[in-house]
Amino acid sequence: MNCDVYSSKDSICEEHNYNVAFKKHSKEVFNFLVYHYGDKELAEDVIQDAFLKLWKNCGNVPLKNVRAYLYTVSKNRIIDIFRSNNSALKYKDNTTNVIEKETPEYILEEKEFHKQLNHVLNAMPEKYRVPFLLNRVDKKKYKEIAEIMDVTVKSVEKRIFNALVFLQEELQISKKRF
Repeated sequence: MNCDVYSSKDSICEEHNYNVAFKKHSKEVFNFLVYHYGDKELAEDVIQDAFLKLWKNCGNVPLKNVRAYLYTVSKNRIIDIFRSNNSALKYKDNTTNVIEKETPEYILEEKEFHKQLNHVLNAMPEKYRVPFLLNRVDKKKYKEIAEIMDVTVKSVEKRIFNALVFLQEELQISKKRF
């Protein structure tokens, strides 16, 4: 049986279907949480909680609603955590540094650019940052982002456009400072 396709039994309670759901949606929801809330460890914990809750409620969740269910449970869990901790998290540097055989000047310039870019992403309003990262990093289509964020496709287009304008303006300002 194909490991990426749900079985003919229309139930997430079936182990194969649950495993397929995990494989299909865990990384996507994880990335969404990291982009939105900025904490990888928290995102890992929330994903585990979401899939545990999915398993416990598998009889009530149709296969076609699994993705939406995971996003909803994850967002609600984060809100609960924030309420209990009464703190907000900041977007963290999630870029990995791969150093190849480049000149020291190039490496330094690249490092400075990534530093500036992360600073600008931190300063970017969340409603622009999340769809921008989902599109540019996760390669999600506007329609998928609209479903994830529960907004219209036009809203996603506008937010990504605004993110690009924000990036351009802020990077220009940063460039003038140096």
